[in-house]
Amino acid sequence: MKLQHLAIVFVIIILPISMVITSYIQTQIDTISLQTKYDLKLQTATYDAIKSFQLNTINNKYSAISDSKIRDIEAAISTFYNSLGTELGASGYSQEQLKEYIPAILYTMYDGYYIYGEYYNDTIGDYQYGLKPYIYYSCRYKRGNDDFIVNYTLDNTITIYGVVNSQYVTKSGALINPNLIKNIKRNEKNEVISLEYDQALIEREILKEQLITLDDYNNPSRNEYEYINYNNRRIYMDSQGYFWNNNNKKQYITDRETLNFVENMTYNGHLHSNSAIEYYLKAYEFSTWVNDNLSSITQANAIDANGNQITDFAVNTGEEKIFLLNNQNNPLVSGSTFQENRISVIRKSIETNLVTAIANFNSSASTYEFVMPVFTEEDWEKIVNNISVASFMQGIPIGSKYYNNYCIITNDHNKEVVTTDSIYIIAEDNELHLATCKTLIDNEENVIAGYKNTDFERQTVVKTEGDEVYFYPHANERCYDCMVNIAETYDIDELIQGEITIFNAEEENYEKKNIKNSSLRKVYLTALAREKYDLYKTNAYFGI
Repeated sequence: MKLQHLAIVFVIIILPISMVITSYIQTQIDTISLQTKYDLKLQTATYDAIKSFQLNTINNKYSAISDSKIRDIEAAISTFYNSLGTELGASGYSQEQLKEYIPAILYTMYDGYYIYGEYYNDTIGDYQYGLKPYIYYSCRYKRGNDDFIVNYTLDNTITIYGVVNSQYVTKSGALINPNLIKNIKRNEKNEVISLEYDQALIEREILKEQLITLDDYNNPSRNEYEYINYNNRRIYMDSQGYFWNNNNKKQYITDRETLNFVENMTYNGHLHSNSAIEYYLKAYEFSTWVNDNLSSITQANAIDANGNQITDFAVNTGEEKIFLLNNQNNPLVSGSTFQENRISVIRKSIETNLVTAIANFNSSASTYEFVMPVFTEEDWEKIVNNISVASFMQGIPIGSKYYNNYCIITNDHNKEVVTTDSIYIIAEDNELHLATCKTLIDNEENVIAGYKNTDFERQTVVKTEGDEVYFYPHANERCYDCMVNIAETYDIDELIQGEITIFNAEEENYEKKNIKNSSLRKVYLTALAREKYDLYKTNAYFGI
């Protein structure tokens, strides 16, 4: 065969193959480009949703009440779709069309979670989108004649209801190591005025914050006031008396019952909060009862709704006792048996219900099979320890495949939960620090107060429509090192336990530093307990 003939044959064979390969490569490039584009837009919309929830709850003084919380969540979901619709509008998808590709949106709260998605409404005889019923982080345990349910939360608070020792009980409280409570002191009225938690002195404290209030003509006035928490609201004091902050206006208290309470908490002209003391006292009583009655419970006692033993928890703690509270199982410390089981219960509950919600998604947009993706350990770490939003987008054609991804964004600045790292510390120089800041611990710097991180967020006061003023309850300059560089902080669990691992540059080794009696640890443990005690709890009606 002549060389010219071979060249023609080569062109006839290779050219189509080259064109096909070129087309395939371009399709893959377009697919990857669309994948990246959609990932970014889904992340942006999810961030907007959690930010909307944060802003609504911070500026909503009734955000902890159930109906108000649902409105805040629904507003955040609306923000999600508005944001995603705006981001993808140029791609040809309207907000309504996007719902066909969003099988679920997960909102984790303090003691349970909501799943937003499609469900069948018997009343209208058709499918519709909305919040499904609230699901608690719960697990059922059975041991002999005992058969009870434990509702977990995002911290160390639990609720127990069912049969324990042949009696039906409903109890709720925070779990601590009760052996750490010592030296409870009372005054002449038999009121507890101080106690020690693991050598840290817990006393009554004076709390202050700035407020902008409006007079009858909507003129703003900025002042610092002392306050205490009463019935999940703050009572403030000025020269004229005690008042509520009602829609940014002073409402002076006149009812005798409330006045009796605040007057009893006023000493030497100052309001004193005893929330931290009450937290440890109630936690001590509840934890002692749990130790006396449930200390032998293990994972082997966990059963499902059909009475079958649950064997597929994320972490297998074997024969370790979940509710035996001691130095080895301190519920305030991550990695304890209690915490491992709390996390495992939350994971299993969320995973079980998300799998069902996504698999049953009845989208008319395509024949795509919707399935729950596999979360990483980092994903679960976000979900089980703080308020979070998880969004899922699946089934959108992108080049040679369908888009399938999810996004998880957490919110550690909210009014729903107080975690161990929620507390910010004000030092003597009025600078603001994380509780584990190396500057505070290495230099043994004295501190003066600790508050929840949301108390350092900017607040909005609406004078009239379109006319707003802003203020910070605590306007402190922030420590650059610890607020920006997480490497300049120590482990929060070590702060709680009072022993920090530090690097000795001279000896070039690590050593333990005892800070049990430091002012930092005292202020931190007081603030943590106070903020947890003042947190609104839906299960607060369960008593000990």
